[in-house]
Amino acid sequence: MSASENWETHKRVLCEVQEKQKVLHDLATSHDGDEPCTGARLQCAKAKFANLKLEYIELLIKKKLMNYLENVPQEEWSSAGVTSEDFKETRRDLKKTKAEMQTTEEEIQEMIAKANTAQEEFESKLKLLQSKLESIEQKRNKLSQLQTERSSGLSRDQLHQQRSALQKAESMLSSYQTAVAQHKQEISKLAEAKEAMQALLEDARPNLEKMKMERAAEISREQCMETWCTNTLQKLSHLSGIKEHSLHGNILTLELTSPSDTPVNGLLTLKFKDGEPPASQWRLNDAEINIESLDIADLINEAVRMNDVVFLVTQVKSRLYSHAPLRHEIETLRNRYALDWLSDEGVITVILGDKGQVVCSLSVDAGYPGMGSIKLTSVEGLHEQIALESFQPEIESPTITDWLDYLHNKVNSG
Repeated sequence: MSASENWETHKRVLCEVQEKQKVLHDLATSHDGDEPCTGARLQCAKAKFANLKLEYIELLIKKKLMNYLENVPQEEWSSAGVTSEDFKETRRDLKKTKAEMQTTEEEIQEMIAKANTAQEEFESKLKLLQSKLESIEQKRNKLSQLQTERSSGLSRDQLHQQRSALQKAESMLSSYQTAVAQHKQEISKLAEAKEAMQALLEDARPNLEKMKMERAAEISREQCMETWCTNTLQKLSHLSGIKEHSLHGNILTLELTSPSDTPVNGLLTLKFKDGEPPASQWRLNDAEINIESLDIADLINEAVRMNDVVFLVTQVKSRLYSHAPLRHEIETLRNRYALDWLSDEGVITVILGDKGQVVCSLSVDAGYPGMGSIKLTSVEGLHEQIALESFQPEIESPTITDWLDYLHNKVNSG
């Protein structure tokens, strides 16, 4: 449709609207004074008036629409797609606003509930103070009444006493009233402080939850680290062969473990004492091990002299490792023979024979079994004397076990 056709249509609609408006106005304001109105004419006029009123409203709407279309260029008219998008956007804004209103309403309800609780507490305290005040007022009125009733029969001294009591009661009442006022102010301040604290709590709640979660994660990490450290310490103790057995005062006991092929465990007890100024550090005072066959006296003396615990533990562990095969072998042979091991002298004494009449002594070198050798030193209890040189196992570098088996067979066969 061209611009001229639009303009003609607009003019025609405007003319229609103006004519209908004029007719409606004339009908509404006309009055025939010469001829009386009948009921039928009045009803017809009312019906026509109602129809014309509806048409008038409709035409007014069309008029406003045409005025808008006339004043706005055609290229600025809203299309159906734009209107639909605006309508959808408006609906989304409406839903968002509605959700925000609902959230705000819930928050307001929660705040109202808290305010009601605080108000109830305040009213309870206020009622308690008012009840106390009323009780004092009653006592005051009763005292005043008694004073009035008995004023005629009271002596001057009694009257003076009662006046003093009344003044005291009035003073107490005044103090109570002051206290009530102060309590009211304090209650009001507490209510404000409570609201402020509640607001701070609400603000701090997310941070508290975050800190709680972070602390829980930190505790979990610490527990994992503690478990890892415990397992690592156990593995290190197993690998090094040294672990703490006990600690009492200034006495530390370490458990030393020899290799698994010849398992021998020993408890090394370290005794300390207070150092002398200016250092005032703990010093090694003495040590001992629960293995009688293992001589460590020289190591203890040297370690005490140097105050070197690391040296003592390292050397004792090394000596225990080298001593472990000998101890293991002796303990195994004790189950087969009646023998005695003198570790200080390095001598093994064994009783042989059917009746235990033969006693043999063997000397064990300090380096046994790695470098030392075994030597027969005496044989007692034989029926005839035999030179010691004739007693010799046929194998090269015999062990203690080889010697005892050889002597056992030799004594029994002889």
